[in-house]
Amino acid sequence: MDRRTLAGGLGGLALVIAAVVALRAGDAPDTLKREIEDGVEVVQQQVPTKPTNARTQALDADALQIAWNGSASAYEVRWNGHEQLVPGPEVEIPGLVPEQQVEVEIRAVSATGKRSEPLMIAATPKDLYNDKWDDQLVGQLDRFDGPEALEPRKWRVEAEPECLGLRPFGQSKRVDVDCSMAAFQSNTPLRFGVPAADGAIGRAVISVAGAAESSHVRLTLLPDPWQYLKENDVEPRGAVSLDITTQGTRIVADPELPRTGKQVQLGDAQLTGLVAGVRHRWEMRVLPDAVLALRDGVVVAYEPVAVKEPLVHPRIRIDSGGFLDAFGVGGVPERVVPTEVFPILADTEVPTDAVAAKIVLPEAGNQVRVTELPVRAGKIVAAPPAQLVVIRKPESRPGTLPKLADRPGGIKTGGPRLHVMHEDGAKPPQRLPHSGRILVTAEINAIGHRGIELELDGRRIVSMPTNEQGAAVPGRHEFWLDVKKLALGSNARLKLSVLPADDGEPVTTETVFELG
Repeated sequence: MDRRTLAGGLGGLALVIAAVVALRAGDAPDTLKREIEDGVEVVQQQVPTKPTNARTQALDADALQIAWNGSASAYEVRWNGHEQLVPGPEVEIPGLVPEQQVEVEIRAVSATGKRSEPLMIAATPKDLYNDKWDDQLVGQLDRFDGPEALEPRKWRVEAEPECLGLRPFGQSKRVDVDCSMAAFQSNTPLRFGVPAADGAIGRAVISVAGAAESSHVRLTLLPDPWQYLKENDVEPRGAVSLDITTQGTRIVADPELPRTGKQVQLGDAQLTGLVAGVRHRWEMRVLPDAVLALRDGVVVAYEPVAVKEPLVHPRIRIDSGGFLDAFGVGGVPERVVPTEVFPILADTEVPTDAVAAKIVLPEAGNQVRVTELPVRAGKIVAAPPAQLVVIRKPESRPGTLPKLADRPGGIKTGGPRLHVMHEDGAKPPQRLPHSGRILVTAEINAIGHRGIELELDGRRIVSMPTNEQGAAVPGRHEFWLDVKKLALGSNARLKLSVLPADDGEPVTTETVFELG
């Protein structure tokens, strides 16, 4: 699949400038001629309507978040001479002057590039920022702004080498996750204490953004000794998780945890899940008789269970990409425990600077066996999947920092897609009736393109510009094909081409269907 980036994104500097497009000599943005073959009917799109009901907040004193109501393909956001395209009704603008009011214009954009009238917002980030949000946390907040943030004494990272990078965020950077799965195991345990003013005996807070529609973040509080095992899709015994997708947020608890019957009133939140390119702050708040999920301070989910273990170990898992901003915990202060986990090979030995060592082995029935080792044990005799756990001396030199290459800002999008359906409801791989009409849906996920073309069995039947009033955005186009007028045979091949503004190679996709 072709992966593109929705320009602008979180960096705030990689911008889509609608008036500047690279075209062939003599061309203008609207020079792609609209051509529709006889037998093709274009489903007319609604004129984009002005966004409404703007809502503002700030997770940092120099960053502004704006959400609004609307149903357009995408939106154009303008501020301080900058422009940015976003795929949904929400944006975050970092790198602002905290005390300075910023004026923002937001326009809905159709799939053909038409713009609506602007929604106007004026806000000052510092006035919206709540600097008391971290008063209940203990220890130092982890801000994932460089390789040092993943220092091996504090975090054990499970990810492919090229998975992690750094993306711009205002004047700083944040850790970008771009792979199917990455896990971050904290070496600092969370110990529950006496209830605070809000009833919490402990809490874990994570600030994160999604990368795509399939992004999935899970923050799990693991009891001993599950923190030593690799990440998998099995829910550990006694664990409780904050589970976040683009569809919403929930608490997932081990069914064996005691149910309490606690009732909790949920807050008023229009959205409760991840948003591509926009950070939100989630809190997993542990009460004596329930575990709550809060998004930006609003309770959005809960589970009426009692966590039995007094000490747990936080683990962050990100699937299908994401943007990791910050993490912190609240409870009884605990020190970092520099822990490393190794596969046991033929020559594996306990390191000389170890203060404790053990072998952990997952067993049937969702069990884990732990064998303590003397620190002078020498070579280890055990077979996979057993692993060696080593806790090193506090003064030991940490391992190598992860290599995090710089990446461009933006929101990742996929390639174009084609869908075919007969007017009677039949879809491939079924044979479609050799009569009537066929609905073709073209989903475009690219940005900055100048138009699309649709070919049927090698001949062009649609040519349509998509940048009528500025840079093109992701969108959906629908066409009715008249089977008889287009003289379709028993097999038909459709090809969709997305034409880039710089006259480069088109991005294409094809589909084949049968008629009979």
